[in-house]
Amino acid sequence: MAASPGQPAGPFPEPPAARRIPSTRTHHGDTVIDEYAWLADKDDPETLRYLEAENAHTAAMTAGRAGLRDDIFAEIKGRTQETDLSVPVRKDGWWYYSRTVAGQQYPVNCRRAVQPGEEAPPVTGDGAPPPGEEILLDQNEVAGDSPFLSLGAFSVSPDGRLLAYSTDFTGDERFTMRIKDLVTGETAADEIPGTFYGCAWCRRRVRAVLRHRGRRMATVPGVAAPGGHASRRRRDRDRGKR
Repeated sequence: MAASPGQPAGPFPEPPAARRIPSTRTHHGDTVIDEYAWLADKDDPETLRYLEAENAHTAAMTAGRAGLRDDIFAEIKGRTQETDLSVPVRKDGWWYYSRTVAGQQYPVNCRRAVQPGEEAPPVTGDGAPPPGEEILLDQNEVAGDSPFLSLGAFSVSPDGRLLAYSTDFTGDERFTMRIKDLVTGETAADEIPGTFYGCAWCRRRVRAVLRHRGRRMATVPGVAAPGGHASRRRRDRDRGKR
């Protein structure tokens, strides 16, 4: 069979084969045998060697397509307005939106106060910041020199004074929750590691509800404020015991 354009003419390099090591786990009465569970250990030298072999195989199989990849990327980039503004969403007297800036990897999360009599959202044709903008979180500053950043939660408190956000710098979907005071710009020193996607605020108290590695968790009252103790938390199921 003839090779498709961009593929090596042959013989094709052999793909790496991962070792099969049976691993048994039982949940809720169901037993599963996973022969590749060992690959979950990202610090295992054998796991790293296998991933490097997979990457090398992919590079060899697609070496002839490097020019095509560059052309497609350049065309997509050329059709994208890099400096742009999302559609603002109105909530509790604020317009919330995000901006992207040419040459920067991540968006900037912002808001602007709703002006008296204002009905239409603020827009700028060139994606520039609208007058009166307040930057809530510049994800480029948060990322710093890290090669990866993902937000798992981004939620402003009902009174608009606090921001709860969580970050993942490795891609393992285990986020660290932080609280930022939007009045002072200070981010609390305390943090909650190992959280999952999302969080929500309770209206009656300064308290954020979040999920901790698949379990629903709630911070105790007052921990959301910078200077509090974000590590003090309890399981919701324990609340009924009081």
